Order: sequence, then C-alpha cells, then structure tokens
Amino acid sequence: CADLHNLPSASQAFANKKEYTWLVQNCAKFGFILRYPKNKTDITKIMFEPWHYRYVGRYHAEIIMQEGLCLEEYMSMIS
Repeated sequence: CADLHNLPSASQAFANKKEYTWLVQNCAKFGFILRYPKNKTDITKIMFEPWHYRYVGRYHAEIIMQEGLCLEEYMSMIS
C-alpha cells in the first residue's frame, strides 16, 4: 500500500485537492485502487481515506475502479 497526499499529514481534506481527483482517475492504470472509498465504509469498516492506495495489479485495479467496488466486494465477487 501507499499513502499518497500533499498535506502535512493524512487528512480527508486531500479529497478536495486536484491531486486526489487525478489519482482516482488514473490509479488503476498503474495497478492501484483507492482502498477505503467514501461510499463503502459500511463494508470496509474503515473511514474514508482519500490518501490510501493499494496495489492489486492493473487487471484487477481496472475492474475494481470501473465498477466502483471496494476490495472486499471484489474479493467476494471473484471467489
């Protein structure tokens, strides 16, 4: 995993930055997913972390991000 942000410390305020928008739009091209999306806290049990990305490989990342899934949903889907 990688915590990516341009703030002094990790903060949900990162979601308001242009860098966050770029990351969400492009992370799958490099095999990463946004690990804890805002609309999936009921599933992940973790608060929204706009700075936290997980490497899953390009194939899986493209599906996860295109379908708007969190990792838990994707794992259930493929198992």
